Amino acid sequence: MLQTDSAERDGMTQIPTYAVIFRIHFWDDFAQRQLERLTARVKHGRVYVLVDETHGRVDGIECDNILRLKEQDVLDMGLVRAGFGNLLWYNGDYPLYYFAEKCPGYQYYLQVEYDAVLNTDIDDLMARVAADGVHFVATENLGQAADWVWLSSCLDCYQPEEVRNKLICISIFSGQALQVLAERRIAQSERFQAEAEMAWPMCEGFVASEMERSGLRCADLSRYGSTDALRWWPPNLESELPEFAAKSFVHPILDRERYVGSIMKYTDGIAGFINPNSVLHQKLRKLPLSLHTQYTLSGLWKKSARKLGLAAS
Repeated sequence: MLQTDSAERDGMTQIPTYAVIFRIHFWDDFAQRQLERLTARVKHGRVYVLVDETHGRVDGIECDNILRLKEQDVLDMGLVRAGFGNLLWYNGDYPLYYFAEKCPGYQYYLQVEYDAVLNTDIDDLMARVAADGVHFVATENLGQAADWVWLSSCLDCYQPEEVRNKLICISIFSGQALQVLAERRIAQSERFQAEAEMAWPMCEGFVASEMERSGLRCADLSRYGSTDALRWWPPNLESELPEFAAKSFVHPILDRERYVGSIMKYTDGIAGFINPNSVLHQKLRKLPLSLHTQYTLSGLWKKSARKLGLAAS
């Protein structure tokens, strides 16, 4: 299954062997459309679906290359259960080490989460990364690390001035980089098990900080295309994709139900529902007025009920 030889582009530029890892934990029509958009941008690489089945089998995936994993698979590698919330979300690097172990030999690995879109020729992207001799490519997350909400998670392993944080929803790793990161994460796991009070670095901080320490050449994704439409939140509607056609890298893109769910989840307190200029209302205005009103009222009720300790139906 592995493409073993680099390919030439336009008779000159070498395209490295590379795997595209489409990360997901469910499957439906939206997931299929996202996979098709991604696959259309790839000619010489091999596209895989890496699906988290910790909470049950995920069927209906239309892809020739599917790798299924559960939390236990990464724990069996010597990685520790640590962090907050979903193990494979907080430790978004863990599945990459599992993938590299099961699908070795590629020169590069491109990770793309299910809610990301690349409007660029991926063969060309990977050829440019290889020509630059770069081992890790990602984009800055919210500017300075000092403003990052997960900074404290990294301070038992790094000095404040050492901490870097990069979004890895669209990210590129050389095979060597993944080997280095896996070794360091396993070493941290051993230390964590020995030190009960140790804070556990969130993946975005761990990956970027360790790559900085490694001495391997790194680059910001903006070197290879526009990243102004790439952020952790708020989301954009899938129906808005034509407006982002000139943007190389876009995240997050969601179908309507997940779009609304994300806006409601990350709207802080009741004020966001009351303030007509809030991000919530800016985003809900992209929906028909009736839906805007419906989602606002239902979301406000649920937030209020939780604040008052009531059961929201």
